[in-house]
Order: sequence, then structure tokens, then C-alpha cells
Amino acid sequence: MEKNEKKRLVLFLAVAYGLTLIMSIFMFMCFKADKDMTAFVNVQMTYPACGVILGLLIWGNKEKKLPKAGFIVFLATSALMMVVAIASTFMPHVMSEINGGQISNWNLYSQYVLMAGSVIAYILFWVCGKEKRRNAGLSRTKVKLSIVMVVLFVALYIARMYVSGFLTQIILKPEMSLIAEINGLLTNPAVLSSAVIVLVNFPLMFIAFLGEEYGWRYYLQPILQKKFGLRLGVIILGVLWGAWHGVLDFIFYSTTTGLQYFTAQIITCIALAIFMGYAYMKTGNIWAIAMMHFINNNYIAVFAGGDATVIQNQTITWAQIPIAVVQSLVFALFILAPIYKNKKEEEELEAKAS
Repeated sequence: MEKNEKKRLVLFLAVAYGLTLIMSIFMFMCFKADKDMTAFVNVQMTYPACGVILGLLIWGNKEKKLPKAGFIVFLATSALMMVVAIASTFMPHVMSEINGGQISNWNLYSQYVLMAGSVIAYILFWVCGKEKRRNAGLSRTKVKLSIVMVVLFVALYIARMYVSGFLTQIILKPEMSLIAEINGLLTNPAVLSSAVIVLVNFPLMFIAFLGEEYGWRYYLQPILQKKFGLRLGVIILGVLWGAWHGVLDFIFYSTTTGLQYFTAQIITCIALAIFMGYAYMKTGNIWAIAMMHFINNNYIAVFAGGDATVIQNQTITWAQIPIAVVQSLVFALFILAPIYKNKKEEEELEAKAS
């Protein structure tokens, strides 16, 4: 790895993990004060991409033109969201009811910043020109195949729901009709329309989801695959990605069963890293992967009747971990796809890194 590439990697890790740890101090203060911590979750998603962007701007190839205006808006949006999150630690919270759930004023402020920044950055990335997008890895390549991959992701997401429901019903709660509940959701016109309509919101909050995928899939995946091979590389990426959620697992997603949730998080992230890595290698379209991430996160609320707070304060038992492993196979089995043993793909990764 060239000297500048090493500097970029160190900077990426420092921003993605370092900022997460620093901000977790303020987040923990929020937790102890029983305040809403969602503003911290919102901004944390942007850190990986910020690390990549800063590395490109400081140590990137100066001969290659970059979409600097879009990058600057991205960084400014993340910085302002950080300010909002830190302010939420010390300022009063006012809770409002939306879609049957409670949302704080600081969560709303964070989302307003995210939406404003996303719209501006989306336009700037759209009009910056093909060359700048290509140099930054933001090209919309293989559009038809990308659409197929996103549709496949949705199909697998639903299949995972059925596997989880079936196993939970058989093993843990035989008295419950979970499959019937899932059938009811997927035949409910209101739920189906919400599942379609929510996709329109992607440009309004894409910074959060590109924020993760630009770091994990676009930047770190090729590095790990070059070092450890195509298959082991994405598995290691899944572990690193899952561990990055660690603080959230213990004080946001689950406050009483953090270790169990953290274990399930690692399993889920490995499985998703395998499929998303597969889709990215097939398409080279990071926008499609960001859309998958958007769907994965937002469909939780869609299938919960629109209540976004359903992801908080969950309880998971050790008995559910084997179910998490089996349901994750829906995505993880793509590790057997031919592209993961493609020698040409490995050679291309080595060429890009040299």
C-alpha cells in the first residue's frame, strides 16, 4: 500500500471508529439522563463516509477531479448533526407523538439537517458530471442489474421474515400465529403502499445510508478482499461493521440484553455484508447498496405500523440466537456465489490497490 493509501486508511479508521467512541461519551450522558439518543444514531451513520471523503480530499490523486461541492455539503451536514446531537445532551427534550410513537425535538432537528443536506448533496452529485462521479466511486453503473439486485434484496428480506416467524413460532412461541401475522402484513394495502412510498424518501436522507455504504462497501471491502481474499474479506468486514454498532447495541437497541443483541448484530452484519458485497461486486453501484441499507432499516418501521421507535429498547434472549443464525442464511448463502471465487476479480482488486 502506498504511503498516502496508508494515511487514508488510518484516517478512515480514526473517523469511523474514533468519532463513534468520542460521541458515545455524550450519548451515554443522554442515556443516564433518560433522554432520547436518536440524534446520535442518525449522525453515526455518516462517519464512515466522512473518513473516506477526508482521505480523498487530503491524500487522493490530485490529477483526478472530485465532486468537491457535494463532498463539502456531506461533511458540513455531518458536522452540524454532531452539534445537534451534542446539544441534545445538555438541553431539554420535548416529546411529540408521531405515528403512535414518541419523537423528541432534537431527533426532529437532526432529521431536518439530514434532509436539507441530503437534498443539496444529491443535486450536487447529480450535476457534477460523469467524470467526477466516476473518480469518486459514485457512478450509477449497471442500472438495470442494480434494480434487479434491489428487488432481490426485498424478496430476501421478506423471506427472512418468514424464516424467522416460522422458527420463532415452532421453537419459542407455538401458541402464536406469526406466519399468519406476516401474511396479514404483506396483504395489507396500507402496509404495501407504505413500503412503496417510503422509497421516495431516499433522496431526502441518503447521506445517512451512503454514509455507511461509502465507507464499508466502496472503501473498506476492496482493501480487506485484497488482503484476505474475496470471501474472508467480506466476512471480516461484517464483523468490523457489526462491532462498530457496539455502543448502540448496549444503550439504544437493547438496554437489558445488550450482549445478546450485540451477538445477533454481528451475525446479521456478516450475512448482510456477504449479500451486499456480492451485489456491489456485480454492479459496482454504491447507490444500489445504499438503497438496500435504506430499505433494511426503514422496512422495520413500515412493518411495525410506521412506529420508528420499535427499534429501541428491544429484548432478545440467547434462545433467539440460533434463529438469528438460520434466518441470516437467506443472505449468507450468497458466499457460495461464483463471483466469490473469481480469480479475475481478485486480480482487479490488486490492480486497483497498486
